[in-house]
Amino acid sequence: MATDDYDFVIVGGGTAGLVLANRLTEDSAVTVLVLEAGQDQSSDPRVTTPLLYATLMGSDADWDAVTEPQSSLYDKTIRIPYGRILGGSSAINGQVFVPTSKVAVDAWGELGNPGWSWDVLAPYFRKSFTLHCPPPGDPIYDHFHLDYVEPDVNGTSGPIDVTFPTDIDNPFPKAWIETMQSLGRAVTGDPFSGEITGAFTNLTSTDPVTHQRSDATSGYLKPVQDRKNLTVITGADVHRVILSGSSPEVIATGVQYVHDGQTKMVNAKEEVILSAGVMHSPKILELSGIGDPELLSSLNISVVIANKNVGENLQDHPMSGLSFEVRDGEKTLDDLLRQDPVAMEKAMKQYADSQSGPLATSGILSYAVLGLQDTSFDWMQDPLFSSASYPLSRAQKAYHIRLLQNPKEATATFCGQASQGNFGAEALSTLLQSGFLPGNYFTVAVYILQPLSRGYVHIRSADPSVPVKVDPRYLSHPLDIEVFARHMTYVSTIISTEPLASLLKPGGRRNASAPDDLTDLDAMKEYIKKTTLSSWHPTSTCSMLPADQGGVVNERLLVYGTRNLRVVDASVFPITTRGNSMATVYAVAERAADLIKEDLAVRRGL
Repeated sequence: MATDDYDFVIVGGGTAGLVLANRLTEDSAVTVLVLEAGQDQSSDPRVTTPLLYATLMGSDADWDAVTEPQSSLYDKTIRIPYGRILGGSSAINGQVFVPTSKVAVDAWGELGNPGWSWDVLAPYFRKSFTLHCPPPGDPIYDHFHLDYVEPDVNGTSGPIDVTFPTDIDNPFPKAWIETMQSLGRAVTGDPFSGEITGAFTNLTSTDPVTHQRSDATSGYLKPVQDRKNLTVITGADVHRVILSGSSPEVIATGVQYVHDGQTKMVNAKEEVILSAGVMHSPKILELSGIGDPELLSSLNISVVIANKNVGENLQDHPMSGLSFEVRDGEKTLDDLLRQDPVAMEKAMKQYADSQSGPLATSGILSYAVLGLQDTSFDWMQDPLFSSASYPLSRAQKAYHIRLLQNPKEATATFCGQASQGNFGAEALSTLLQSGFLPGNYFTVAVYILQPLSRGYVHIRSADPSVPVKVDPRYLSHPLDIEVFARHMTYVSTIISTEPLASLLKPGGRRNASAPDDLTDLDAMKEYIKKTTLSSWHPTSTCSMLPADQGGVVNERLLVYGTRNLRVVDASVFPITTRGNSMATVYAVAERAADLIKEDLAVRRGL
């Protein structure tokens, strides 16, 4: 379409942006432009092959954010990968497809966002995906203990295909479930019911026929890419939103971007929508003159809307874990992670011939969301919880109290994986690096779900090419490490319980720096400080909250002070998710599309 005028300009062709592109162009009278900084790599085997996602980290498909030195982690810097590619992070992640919880979404509404609740959002989860589950009696159903699946709360016709693993020769997922059951940690329902704890085999966003990744590009864009009212430009670096007027009536009239070395402008007749992600949506707001006036003025950026909340409230799930050598003869993914040529050739041939084998899954199969197992520790009564040095708003404190009082809620995720995790004092960035120990391992990774620590994302310069400053401030609230360490000591119980215990080698090796005594709380705290990484789930830098309580957007996701500038991505979550964020991004984007359509109808008098 040879025009510089569109009804909607969407900045970011990622997980949320492509949902909006699909849904908004259902109306043939609406024109939509999507500007994506990355390229279309949807046919790249590294994208389509589930297990090869690890090879995308640090590639041209990854923005590869690097944090500031983390003072609570011995000043370690940590990498947070996120997608610089058509499809965004849905095209490079580990494909785990789990929802957030009812209590979390209900809290979004209770924090000052009318119209947001689990009951409102649940239909949008279902709208986004299609569950492919084998029937009862099928060997896959029985092996992975899928009796918790409730078809009524899952999607039946959504664009994203989600499936369970098919490798019934892999004993670890089955042992994971049965071990947790013997510990009284059986899953209490379907994750998409919103109210569960316990262990289950997690869904992955994978096509059940081709065993290829199902992402925002394949699910939402490809089926509609020939619509005449949809234009997608890749390799387009957006520099700023063009704004006119003054608060509270600022109007976004268009976008300035660079494509093929040329600076270009595009006009938006209805709205500009930022779906650039947790790192880049606040960056573009600040470059456009919306943010902390002191920061903007120091960088010689004219202040259009003063809002100190832009880029604040960054949340992420800090992660650590432990790896244990498995008994001789048990198969793991370690040879593939070490890129052993024989193992790689065998796996690639198996995948090419029959779309099966280790490359057909992401390797992340075993999941558990658990409450704190140390009943002697009541962190609501801990003086740190109410300390003036670590303040929480009244609403946030009420949420955390309700969280711990809810037996259907959890404070940590445990993930079991048949491969070695690169935890250790020298693990500078990510779980997926070189330097693995010899042998085969089973890893239990742990991340806390509702950390009290908060960080930020801000621009360093008025030059759009300069990377943002990212400081999650992991474990800066001292109560986080208290909760984290108590969850980590529970790993000792898990790996000592049958049937998982029989799959591990007695007296076998562990990963570097693992404490000799896994139940020693002080030793575990020290280990956590040395080994904590990002779980790659950053959220909340453009929070949907009242403006006087830290908000950047209102309950309709409109930026405060503007009439037609919206943010739709994980940055609007006021409180982070229970588990991986991708499924919740899809649901929020689906609901945002309806909000946008409603507002458009009002403006057009329909």
